[in-house]
Amino acid sequence: MTILLLIIAMIFNLTAQYFLKNGVLGFKFEGFDLYQLIKLFTLPSIWIGALLYGGSFLFYILAISRGDLSKISPVSQALTTLGVVAMSVLLFNEPLSLFKIIGILLLVGGTIVIFL
Repeated sequence: MTILLLIIAMIFNLTAQYFLKNGVLGFKFEGFDLYQLIKLFTLPSIWIGALLYGGSFLFYILAISRGDLSKISPVSQALTTLGVVAMSVLLFNEPLSLFKIIGILLLVGGTIVIFL
């Protein structure tokens, strides 16, 4: 049940990040610009992303109430990181470098060691 809650939290988190990334496409923050900030916070995709983060938070809280934080948190962060890299490559055409692949392998290995 805990893994299911983490997967649901991850889905909410990744969906939130997708909406937030789409919301900020075309924005280049170079210093403080109140007009740009107001414009950004009026975008529906930013609000949808914030609400989805709230859903992710709720399911994460439910997951950590059921087990050891020292095991649940690393698994949650690893799942989210793997999901973000996959989403970045597949949906936003970001490059998958050798260093990212090595990092993913180290992340998965380290998470397995912590979880055991």
